[in-house]
Amino acid sequence: MTSPLNLHLCQEDPPYFRKELADCEASVFGLEITIKNFVKLARASAELAQEYTAKQLQFAEELGVFARQQPDSIIKSVLIKYASSLQEVERSRRILNSHMHDMFIEPLESFAKNEILPLKDVKKGFDKASNEADFALSKYMNKRPRDSTIADASSEVSDTRKEFHYRYLDYVIKINQLEAKKKFEFMEYILALMFTESSFYHQSYETLKDLEPHMKDVTRLLHEARTEYNNDINESQQLKRSILESAQEAYNPLHSFKAGTKYRTHQDVDATIVKKSGYLFMKGNQRVIPSWTRKYFTISKELLNYCSKAGKVSKEDDESASINLRVCHVKPVSNSDRRFCFEVISPMRTYVLQAENQADMEDWIHCLQIAAEEALYANQPKSDSQISQDIQTNDIYSNKVNNGSSQNIQQSILRIKQLPGNECCVDCKSKDPQWASTNFGTLLCIECSGIHRSLGVHVSKVRSLMLDKWEPESIEVMSKLGNLKANQIFEAKLVGDDEKKLMNSSWERVDKEKFIIDKYVNKEFVVQKDENSIDLTFWKAMGDTNLQEALRCLSLGANVDWKNEQENCTTALHQAILRSDDVAVEFLLSWSCDIDEVDKNGWSCLHHAAATNNARLLLILMKRHANINLKDIDGKRPVDIAVELQKVQAVTVLRLYQFENQLTRSEYSNFGVGEALTSISKPYYTADTLCTESLYTEPEPEYIYLPNNSCDEP
Repeated sequence: MTSPLNLHLCQEDPPYFRKELADCEASVFGLEITIKNFVKLARASAELAQEYTAKQLQFAEELGVFARQQPDSIIKSVLIKYASSLQEVERSRRILNSHMHDMFIEPLESFAKNEILPLKDVKKGFDKASNEADFALSKYMNKRPRDSTIADASSEVSDTRKEFHYRYLDYVIKINQLEAKKKFEFMEYILALMFTESSFYHQSYETLKDLEPHMKDVTRLLHEARTEYNNDINESQQLKRSILESAQEAYNPLHSFKAGTKYRTHQDVDATIVKKSGYLFMKGNQRVIPSWTRKYFTISKELLNYCSKAGKVSKEDDESASINLRVCHVKPVSNSDRRFCFEVISPMRTYVLQAENQADMEDWIHCLQIAAEEALYANQPKSDSQISQDIQTNDIYSNKVNNGSSQNIQQSILRIKQLPGNECCVDCKSKDPQWASTNFGTLLCIECSGIHRSLGVHVSKVRSLMLDKWEPESIEVMSKLGNLKANQIFEAKLVGDDEKKLMNSSWERVDKEKFIIDKYVNKEFVVQKDENSIDLTFWKAMGDTNLQEALRCLSLGANVDWKNEQENCTTALHQAILRSDDVAVEFLLSWSCDIDEVDKNGWSCLHHAAATNNARLLLILMKRHANINLKDIDGKRPVDIAVELQKVQAVTVLRLYQFENQLTRSEYSNFGVGEALTSISKPYYTADTLCTESLYTEPEPEYIYLPNNSCDEP
């Protein structure tokens, strides 16, 4: 490669050579400016690429979320593939940015630092040597002919010329080398960038090219969807015209317009239940100037639900969004200042509603009355003959025993009301409460019971002391808890000055609702304790039938279905059945424990009850719809366990249940075990009466006499 500058001219230093040198200097230092611009722009490009990559990855992630929501599997698959392709492209772009930094930006900066910057120092030495040589020559030429310092001046000129020549050669060589490197090394960096970008764009093209077949599928689907949309638009317009023509009379409130009304009678038991919905005006509960608001009402089984026009649940004063028709009376309003009004009278409030016309009002009254009647009909008290055949969660007694049991239950309820704190409502302290929350073991006034009902049965299970039927186990749960013990848990923080925050009967209903929600749902007044295993504490408390401690653990978030690995992975319900603890079983069931949970051997509660020959608990569990066909790890059902262990009573109960199930094909039917057992010659219990010394006593040994060959084979 020929050097652009001739080294032989360095000593002569002609003007044209100086001009060539100046041109080379301009080229070199112009290259420095170019490198700086390249580096600056490349860095800015890399930063923008990083920001673009981040946004593209966010876009791909959002696209993936949108894709997973699509019902069409083809569109879902294509969008997921597209999102994945975008992510792959952006990963390649990150590699491109990394290569740009490593193979272009850093080498250029290094080239400018190691090649161009040192040349500036060499140029400074060259310029200095040139000036010194010129000065020495000028000084020498100014000497007179007879000057004695001519020899010294001549020697100085020789030295400066020698130094200048050396610097000249060194400078020209450096420039020639830099010009040579610029032709290959500098271009190598640019070529590396070209290859990197070419590879990135080629790879991105190949990645996105794989989507072409899927894009064609989506194009076809979109065409079909657009065609279907156009057809739907035409059908909608035709349907709109048809609806408008058929609904002319519905616009006038004087005309009746019935829609969505279905009901059944007692004779039509298998027909659809009552269903009606529509808008009614409801009178507010303001005492001075009541307002009327338009709400949407729906009859659903035994409930009359309503909400505002916007679909939001109403929260007016003491209103609930649901009215239980089972305890309501419906009748027209005779002395109202507005037309077409009727009343829905509940124990807690009278709802005054207004229809648009007479026919609509009569239809609403008729449907509400039928719905209320159906709710009562589905849960009406049974006749004496039905009671004798019913399957109780306690034992099956003779008529004499049943009469004694009913009397004892009433006495037990009176004793419950005499427990400490039970003389008044657990929440508002109203006197003589007549309602109960069975899972909390507390007594409530009618207003607080309504609020408890609104919380849902998963929070509080409300029953009437006098109107509902009570089993001995439920009574015993109530007797082991009570208002005082429950409030020691749920109002533990309200002591001292905080007692002023306790609710009383004079509070407005909206304030009572807030307090009860804070008390039982948010558990704001429960003292939180740092315990290592609240689940184990709960499990042990249930083992001791310490219901207050168990209730405290549940308030702190204990898992009612927790399995103790040290005890064969059994739950508290398993242990209660193993020790025939009916009270613990009833308490756990009231807290919605999983009745079909299994232990390490795959045994459910029914397996354990069958193995212990506990017919009474078998009846309780089957009444709660326990799965009788659940198999353990050996493939054995509860009835198989009972047969294998020769548990006669358990086999009888399980076989009779299976037999009735085959007849009715209904898991929820009254499956006839009572009828079968009452036909046996000997009574189920040997005791003639119930013990009245305590609320609950251990039963006498059970005896069942089976008909011949009733259980010869499994």
